[in-house]
Amino acid sequence: MPDQPKSSCPLCDGAGYVVDQVLGSTARARRCTCQSVCPRCKGTGYTLVPSGETALAQECACRHTDARLAIFNQIGIPAAVATASFESFRNWSQDHAAARAVAEDFARKFRQDRPTKGFLLYGRPGAGKTHLLAATLRYLALEKGIASRYVEFMLLLSDMKAGFSANRSHMEILGPLIRVPVLVIDELGKERGTDWERSMLDELISRRFNSGLSTLFATNYFIERKAQKPAPGTRVDPRSPEFLREQESLTLSERVGDRIYSRLNEMCAFVKLDPGTDFRKDRFGSGSGDKKFW
Repeated sequence: MPDQPKSSCPLCDGAGYVVDQVLGSTARARRCTCQSVCPRCKGTGYTLVPSGETALAQECACRHTDARLAIFNQIGIPAAVATASFESFRNWSQDHAAARAVAEDFARKFRQDRPTKGFLLYGRPGAGKTHLLAATLRYLALEKGIASRYVEFMLLLSDMKAGFSANRSHMEILGPLIRVPVLVIDELGKERGTDWERSMLDELISRRFNSGLSTLFATNYFIERKAQKPAPGTRVDPRSPEFLREQESLTLSERVGDRIYSRLNEMCAFVKLDPGTDFRKDRFGSGSGDKKFW
């Protein structure tokens, strides 16, 4: 954060804040203990700035810190990637390096006063897509003070259905997501693909696109097919492994429909992040004791 007093604090490394990974919750940022009382304003929130023979009270930079921490705490970043940052993202492959470059470039260049094209990360699970999305939102909030939201589309649909049971309209839930400067939609295409689900997604992203707002996506579905499509008329048991493999091999356009896929192409740069292995599985199955999350 700008204008923060530098320190050699081992907890925050001079950043002035720490991000907690609270299981069962979302990422939470707070002032570091080294900044519990601001060394510049002594906790008053104001500093005195010489002006001729007098001094004027000026708002201290620590107030901006508190505002940015509050913005970060509203994002909804999952606890599993609470501490994700660009610095902690490992460039295990060319795909990783290229995807990080796209995400970091977006975060550093983003401005609220002009439309900024988003990006869509696609590839198999465990490659680091959610890590990069979280790192992008972290940078926007803590370094630039820009509000954003993170949602998993399946969970968003569940919230909307629960809202209907409580006599709430879908716009009570979609409204804040339509207006936020940057929105992340993770797990795109994982829903069942019903007409209602597609209409909700279409309304959300179309309203954001028409308003010139940036939307970022991640999906486990590829742009190109990974397997041969069954011949027309072939009957497959929906409980069989063959059916499950068929569903997983569907392309993103087949999962979300041609209309939404076309809109995604207008809104985003498509970035493949598929190094050929599930790094999350490899790391947790290695027995190394390394408990960092992707």
